[in-house]
Amino acid sequence: MMKPHPATGRLFFPLVALVVIVADQLSKAMALAAWSGTAGPQARFGPFCALLVRNTGVAFGLGHSRPALIVVITLAGAVATLGAAGAGLRVRGRGAALGLGLIAGGAMGNGADRMIRSPGPLRGAVIDWITLDARGPVFNLADVALITGTLLTAALLLRRTSRERAVALPGGGAGPDPVVSLRPCAPRPDPRPDPTPARSLGPSPAPARPPSAPPRAPSPSPGPAPSAPPPSPAPGSPARRGTPRNP
Repeated sequence: MMKPHPATGRLFFPLVALVVIVADQLSKAMALAAWSGTAGPQARFGPFCALLVRNTGVAFGLGHSRPALIVVITLAGAVATLGAAGAGLRVRGRGAALGLGLIAGGAMGNGADRMIRSPGPLRGAVIDWITLDARGPVFNLADVALITGTLLTAALLLRRTSRERAVALPGGGAGPDPVVSLRPCAPRPDPRPDPTPARSLGPSPAPARPPSAPPRAPSPSPGPAPSAPPPSPAPGSPARRGTPRNP
């Protein structure tokens, strides 16, 4: 799967934020021009009603009687906008760039009202003109962008976290992670010869027998012992030619 180019998020994020700011400020200018100085719902379009309200509080008209709280929230919103802008310029995917662009554009749309409208900088009234019921909360396009971007970014973070957990668990994920592999690595071969012979897992062979000696030739049977020669006659005695006969 091809990863999106880093330039995709860097271009998509400011484009989304700019569209939100322009749409929010144009809608507020049209609401002021059409319904300024009137009271009560002015028009209905689908499930929504048009009701012009100058909100000196925070979102949905809350905190209008606490100007110090408004200043703190405005400054915190400016810091959050800078953080969203910094993160949006580093993201790769269009989903993350869209969520952060909606957050940054909505915050800057309402922040512009705080800075340029009466009663003064950091305390200016935000123009709200959309409601579902005349007695319900009133909001504007910047509020819609803020809520939508926050929900989208949270959903993307949860999805990323679930994927990381699935890869970290044994047998989870679509495949092995390129950085952390769950399979054991194969042992590296040792280039040095092993002095010990390899042991076989099968039955041990029978010990080799020593070579048998060649057959010995039969020894000759011993014959009769040779008789001793007769004693030689003494000198001066007649030789005996035979055994004397008895008379």
